[in-house]
Amino acid sequence: MPGRWTRHGRPGSATPARPPGCRTSSSSGAGRPRRQEVGWLDARHRSHVHLENDVKQAKDLGLNRWPSRHWAINVAWTQVVALAANLLACFRHLALPEGELRDAAPKLLRYRLLHLPARLTRGQRKRWLHLRADWPWIDDLINAWRAVKALPAPT
Repeated sequence: MPGRWTRHGRPGSATPARPPGCRTSSSSGAGRPRRQEVGWLDARHRSHVHLENDVKQAKDLGLNRWPSRHWAINVAWTQVVALAANLLACFRHLALPEGELRDAAPKLLRYRLLHLPARLTRGQRKRWLHLRADWPWIDDLINAWRAVKALPAPT
C-alpha cells in the first residue's frame, strides 16, 4: 500500500524507520534517543528483565501448555498456575535463606527439595518421614522445614 510505514521506513524514501516511542534529537536525526532518555530506557529495560523472569518461571510451573481446547478449563488452569507461583514465592521468602536456592528455578527446587527419596510410615500414633542420609541436599531440606515450623501460627 502506498504511503504506509514499514520496518525499513517509508517506501521509496531513504529515511530509516525509528523504533516506536523513540524520539530523535534535532542535531543527529539518526533515530538515537536523547541523552536524557538513555537512563529512562535503561531503567525500562531493567524492569522488563524481572517480568521476563516471572514469565519464564510461570512457564516452568505449567503455563507453557494449556490442557484443553475449552476456554473455561484453560482459565482454571491459568489460575492454578498463578496460585502455584504465589505459593512458591511465599515458600522461597519464608523458608529458604538468601542464596542459591532462593533464586533457583522451579525445576531445580523440585529436584532438590520436593522430589526427594523418602519413606512415610506410621507408628506410635504418629507419621514418620524417613529421609536418606546420603541425599546431598538433606541439610537444605531440614533447614527449610525448621524455618516453616518456626513461623508463628496465624491468628
